[in-house]
Amino acid sequence: MIKKLCDKLGLPFNLFFGYMGLIFFMLGASIESSWFSSYLVSNGYEIRMASLVFTLYGLSVAFFSWITSFLVAKYSIRKVMSWGIWIYLISTIMLLISLETSLVLGTIVSYMLRGASYPLFAYSFLIWITLTTNKKELGKATSWFWFSFNMGMTIISPTLASFLLNYLDPNMILILGILFVLIGGTLSLKVNRTKTDNKLSSNSLIAEMKNGILVMKDYPILFIAMVVKAINNIGQFGFVIMMPIFLIDKGFTLFEWGTIWSTTYIVNSFAGLFFGFLGDKYGWQKIVVYFSGTLTGISCLLIAFVTYKYPGNYLLLLLAFIVYAFGIAAFGPLSALIPSLVPEKKIEAISVLNLGSGLSNFVGPILITFLFQSFGGEFVLIVFALLYFLGSVLSTKLKVPQENT
Repeated sequence: MIKKLCDKLGLPFNLFFGYMGLIFFMLGASIESSWFSSYLVSNGYEIRMASLVFTLYGLSVAFFSWITSFLVAKYSIRKVMSWGIWIYLISTIMLLISLETSLVLGTIVSYMLRGASYPLFAYSFLIWITLTTNKKELGKATSWFWFSFNMGMTIISPTLASFLLNYLDPNMILILGILFVLIGGTLSLKVNRTKTDNKLSSNSLIAEMKNGILVMKDYPILFIAMVVKAINNIGQFGFVIMMPIFLIDKGFTLFEWGTIWSTTYIVNSFAGLFFGFLGDKYGWQKIVVYFSGTLTGISCLLIAFVTYKYPGNYLLLLLAFIVYAFGIAAFGPLSALIPSLVPEKKIEAISVLNLGSGLSNFVGPILITFLFQSFGGEFVLIVFALLYFLGSVLSTKLKVPQENT
């Protein structure tokens, strides 16, 4: 029955429990993301310092997103996913101790280490999908990856956290995250028995990393792809820092923000599946060019307009974020498009894709760090809008080889 449903939905049945595990892992790994910036500020951190915590976290995410494919090539998919689980457990214990003892440096270091955990787990699984899925089905398979990824990180996580904050101490919520991560790891690595290649390369890790840099020199189209992918989620990782602070000053509550954010990604997840199917049928690049940066850029301007002109209007803000949800979903085909740009260098192309994904975690927070406190939220939203429009323009260059002939 499950196999028939998977076949109908375009979800690889052999990796079904891997997708389920990804949902639980991302739920646990991001259970603090919707409230942590507000928590730090309420506990004496300056806004700029709280943003710095997220910026350094994003830097860690970016680095480990980039090297994940090299680690997989050297050590195997399952082993690298296991490392992600162990790093999460160690960093969470360190973070709890640091928060309990008000150790600022400890909070920064432990949260940076936490930033290594989900790229190792999630992007290793994305490689697993990419290497085992037929190219004609790859758009749907990767859209299901992002569906599962966002289901855990940006739908269930903020909704559950908003509810639990009424009953539990924040530290207890972090402890609960450990349980979800362990469930996710068990489903993905124990229940899911699909075989993977133990190693994909005999090169040293340094040699793999060197190839990952040189490939963007040899194939400049991959550098453009990295920039577009980095622009993709600057809002996702910038908004979780800025909005809990910005929206309170605009007449909204943290609960309203949590429900808006989770609703945004409920819409985004189904829109992502829609664009994945559409991309397989009509072309991945067309979806990215026409809908991604265009809709996200417009949505940022709408959010700025609503918060300025109609502060406290929940419905209008929700509608603006729904436009954002569709725009972000239209970036989804990049996960199929980028590895197809240079088919003879698929592992290196995946590393570029992962690097771009990780850079979103860095670029979004660093823009908040330097712009939000000095110029305000409306200015940040205008900058984000311009970057998103740039993303659509740059994506016109991302043509797969057969489109160039």
